[in-house]
Amino acid sequence: MNRMTGYTSSAKYKSLEDIQRDSSELCLCYCGWEQCEPGHRYGPNRRRNYVLHFVSKGSGKLEVNGNQYHIKKGEAFLLPPATEAWYEADKEDPWFYSWVGFTGSKAKACVDNAGFSVKKPVRSIACLSHIQELIEKILEEYQLSFKCELRRNAYLLEILADLVEEYMRDAPGTVHFYPGTVYVRHAVDYINQHYNEKLRISELATYIGVNRSYLTSSFKKVTGYSPQEYLMLLRMDKAASMLKKTDMSVNAVAAAVGYSDQLAFSKIFKQYYGVSPRTFRESEEQLVLCTHKGEFQTKFF
Repeated sequence: MNRMTGYTSSAKYKSLEDIQRDSSELCLCYCGWEQCEPGHRYGPNRRRNYVLHFVSKGSGKLEVNGNQYHIKKGEAFLLPPATEAWYEADKEDPWFYSWVGFTGSKAKACVDNAGFSVKKPVRSIACLSHIQELIEKILEEYQLSFKCELRRNAYLLEILADLVEEYMRDAPGTVHFYPGTVYVRHAVDYINQHYNEKLRISELATYIGVNRSYLTSSFKKVTGYSPQEYLMLLRMDKAASMLKKTDMSVNAVAAAVGYSDQLAFSKIFKQYYGVSPRTFRESEEQLVLCTHKGEFQTKFF
């Protein structure tokens, strides 16, 4: 039996239907747009895929899981799979909306990270005009060719990326695609490479893609230190090594580990090692031989 794909184009309605192909991660199933008639109603029914609707004009209402929502221009709503829902255009100001339906193992993660859920199926969208442009581009790639399939899925990925970027910018740290250990490992690698630069933890968190509080709590849970504490310990360790193994001036050592102010560096160094950088450099390491447990601590602490 041949598989059929539908393409409809008219003045008030345009859509691609049943365009799903094999994809284990993420795949477009259908998309389109419609200028609805007053009171036009769809459902109740249950979708097999995730569907996002974007309202560009007018208004309407949605009922999902027994809850009703009034949807207006500039908002989007989610229809989760296997969830009964219906929606209806306003009788006085019927909506114009566009939609994308998609499936795959990453579909739920995309929806979650874009700020949609069964409990919160509606949110406002600032990037609506760009999403509408991308849906138009999908509809232009209606031919059943490998090239068009790639482009359709590429535009779908861009739509979802825009939604995720906007949501994470407005509500950073709300959801996270990776385990906390992954972000911490990335942060440690970055600090190890940039410890000698002016480094703000808030900028590090933004670079990684989470908010500062989430990074700090995850970092402390994994390493036992906050990112700021880890940065300071690394700088002091590097500074101690330079003081012992090179003839660099204290000022040069301070600059080499990220401190433009030698006095500030010396104060932190003394807090950490108990002596000034100059005294630390001049001191000699000694091996203390003890015969009883706790003798070293009793003598020197």
